[in-house]
Order: sequence, then C-alpha cells, then structure tokens
Amino acid sequence: MGRHATNLELFLDLVFVLAVTQIATLISGDLTAAGVGKGALIAFLVWWQWSQFTWAGSAIDLEHTTFSRVLVLGLIPVALLMSVAIPDAFGDTGVWFGATYVGVQTLVLVMQGHEAMKDKERRGAYIRYTSLAAIAPIVVFIGAFFDGDVRVTMWIIGGALNLVAALRGAAGEWQIDPVHFSERHGLFIIIALGEVLIAMGLAGSEHGLERDIALAIIIGAAVACTMWWTYFAFTPRKVEHALAATSGADRGRLARDVFTLGHFPLVVGLVFFAVVGKHLVAHPTGHLAAEDRWLLGASVLCFVGGLMLIQLRADRSVAPERIGMVIAAPLLCLAGSQLDALVIVGGMAALYGAMQAVTMHRLRTVAPELHV
Repeated sequence: MGRHATNLELFLDLVFVLAVTQIATLISGDLTAAGVGKGALIAFLVWWQWSQFTWAGSAIDLEHTTFSRVLVLGLIPVALLMSVAIPDAFGDTGVWFGATYVGVQTLVLVMQGHEAMKDKERRGAYIRYTSLAAIAPIVVFIGAFFDGDVRVTMWIIGGALNLVAALRGAAGEWQIDPVHFSERHGLFIIIALGEVLIAMGLAGSEHGLERDIALAIIIGAAVACTMWWTYFAFTPRKVEHALAATSGADRGRLARDVFTLGHFPLVVGLVFFAVVGKHLVAHPTGHLAAEDRWLLGASVLCFVGGLMLIQLRADRSVAPERIGMVIAAPLLCLAGSQLDALVIVGGMAALYGAMQAVTMHRLRTVAPELHV
C-alpha cells in the first residue's frame, strides 16, 4: 500500500508555503532576465532543501522516533527565518539566508545519514552523495558574505554541487516509498498552485473588487485550474507506478530524474504564472506588459516542458499536443502587444484546456486505468 505523508511533514510544508510566496515576491520586484534568473536560483536552492526532507521522510517516518521529531520541529523556525530572508537575499538579508540555509541543510543530511549509515546497501550511496552535498550549503553560506555577481556565482556553484552530488549518489541504493514520494511531490505542486490563487486574491483585495478585476481573477483562476488538471489527471499515478516497477539503484535514479529534477520546472512555471496573475489583477485593462508576456511564455515552457521531460523519462514518449502547446503559447505571447491582457491570459486557459482535452481523449482508449 505504501506510506502516506505525516502530519509533521504537512506542518513542515507550511514553511515552504511562505518560501514560495517570498520567491514570487522576489521575482515580481525585478522582471528583467537577471532578476527572474536570481529568483529561479533561489527557488532551486529552496526546492533542493525541501527535496532533502522528502528523501529523508521516504526512508524514515519522521514522526516515528523522538530524535527525528525533535530535529524537524527544531528546524522549522530556522527554515522560517530562511524564508523571511528570501526577498532581499541578494541584498541585506543574504547572510541570514546563507546561515539558515547551511544550518537546515546540514542537519537534514545528518538526520538522513543517521539511518542510511546503518544499512550496508544504502551506506555507499549516502556517502557518495553527502561528500559533495555537504559542501554545497557551505558554499552558499560563504557566498552570502560577498556582494553582487560574486554572491550569485557562489550560489550557482552551490546549486551545481547539489546536482553533481545527485548524479554521484544515484549509483547506489536508496530507500524510497513510491506512494510517499509521489504524494509528497503532488502536495508541493498544490503549494505552488495555492500561490497562484493567493497572489491574485491578495491583488484583488488590495485594489478593490470591480468588474474588470473580478474578470481577471476568474480568468487567472481558470488557468490555474487547467494547470491543476494537466498535472493531476494522471501524472502522479503514472510516475508512482513507474517508480514501483523499479528497484535498487534504478529506483533511485528514476526518483531523482522524474521527481527531484523533473518536478522543479513545474514549480518554477507555477511561480512565474503567480507573478503574471498578480500583475493581471492589478492592471486588468489594456495590454499585458512585455515583461509579463515573456514571463507567461516562460511559465508555459517550464510547466509543460517539465511534464514532457517527466513523460519522456518515465514512459519514453511525449504527447504531441504538449509539443503543440509549447509552440502555440509563446506565439500567443508574442502577439500580445496587439491583444488585451485578459484576452492573452484567457487564450492561455483555452490552450491548456484544449491540450488536456486531447490528452484525456487518448487516455480513454489507451490507458483507461489512468483516466480522471
């Protein structure tokens, strides 16, 4: 049957709800390519930290022992401080971000190793992974004491070390519960979707409800709903079944590829759309700003492109309607200078809906067990 997420993990996720909101705030404040890139970098560092909790929680029940329970509860306020520091992480709160990041990440590795080192089959993989993964947060911490491009470069190196560590560590065996792993990542997608709704709702509250703002909220929510359907229609079960069908080192590699790496573009795509939705509700009339149009296109490329990569890795196939989506969506954004903002975002909802209708039609015939 598999093990499901615990109440402690759900409590921990509340910290990352704030982290996603803070990342969206960071990106919203600077829609240049450099600003969005910095936001994506912070998102990756935070995502990797959450992912570490998920790998640890799949191997051990975080509520089962007093040691793990106390450690997670003790890490929550530290992770909360890290989330608070995100909007100005490349400015005055960089040291706060770096210090809390290294603290949380190091202790999670300790918690994970507390169990992995007891198992001969898992010990080698953990050592190979940790030998680099333990250095990454230290690099982030040291980078926080520098300014400008040096800090950015150091944090990129920290993220790259995590990636290389994941490639090294996947050569061994990890304890992974397919049900738990799929459920945890689905819950994070819900967190990111929640940020879309919260961003638009707060913008509506700030500017006051009137006809155009109400219409913008409805259209923006329609996009969020079609994105929910696009992911949850069958992806969680498909990847869960694929994970359950593997064992040993193959299971670790598949979990790394479709979840830790494969789900990150989905999260980034949702955060990008949260920023666009916020700006749409704040200024529902007239044209969508050029910065918001390219961010909307990037949102689709990340979200749908991420789904394509997951499908390719798990199923060795790519749905042609998704290829069509990643072509049509940027074209719609390019034409945005001639269209009203509500028309562009409404058109995006229609494209998502059409894409998913084609997908669901195919599922009815070739994979009815996955149909929702």
